[in-house]
Amino acid sequence: MTWGDLRREAQTVLPQLAIELAEGTWQPGPVRDVPLSTYTGKQIHAFVPTVRDRLVHRALRNAIEPILEARAFRGWVSGFRPRRNRITSLRQAAMYHQAGFRWAADLDVASVSAGAIVDEVIDWHAEHIHDGALLARLRTALAAMPSPIAPGSGLAPMLINLRLSQVDKRVSGLRVVRFADNYVAFAGAREEAHEAFYAISDALLTLRLCPNEIKSRIREDVNVEDLFLIGG
Repeated sequence: MTWGDLRREAQTVLPQLAIELAEGTWQPGPVRDVPLSTYTGKQIHAFVPTVRDRLVHRALRNAIEPILEARAFRGWVSGFRPRRNRITSLRQAAMYHQAGFRWAADLDVASVSAGAIVDEVIDWHAEHIHDGALLARLRTALAAMPSPIAPGSGLAPMLINLRLSQVDKRVSGLRVVRFADNYVAFAGAREEAHEAFYAISDALLTLRLCPNEIKSRIREDVNVEDLFLIGG
């Protein structure tokens, strides 16, 4: 089914889908594995649900995201969020830089989508959402994917932020800014920057994550405009 097919058949498809979701009988269809080349030339696999299931994913995100925005996500986090992008992160970083904190622990998270399991993703949601039916539909959607945060799902960007929000709790005492999966903690001296680097690394380990060894480093007299770059 294409989006055009869905529009033409909407008067039949949407009421039936609404009934299935209300009764808990909705079952996702197959997922298409689509190989893609990223901006940096890296090969990845996107796992694309059917049009019908993408509609459900969008509806779930529309219901869940405002709750997470209000309760789970920190003000110093941008990327995959409404009205928060790289420019937002650069402005926040510039405030620390202008205050004299010129050393930075710059950590890019390696394979941020990998290794999560459905039960823990549902547990993260259950900290903020207490509607059992909504959580049950979310579980059904995630269980149909190769992994719950698999690239290609309309839910994946929100789930990346929710996963890293567990790290954010542990490092909120630092002078830190996060854009997508890139943390930058600001410090007044090299030793403090190293301490921040290790603090973020330890927090990532609690979720079985680690820094990307190639992209992560301590920056001296950092230039704010060099931060949060794709491939950088």
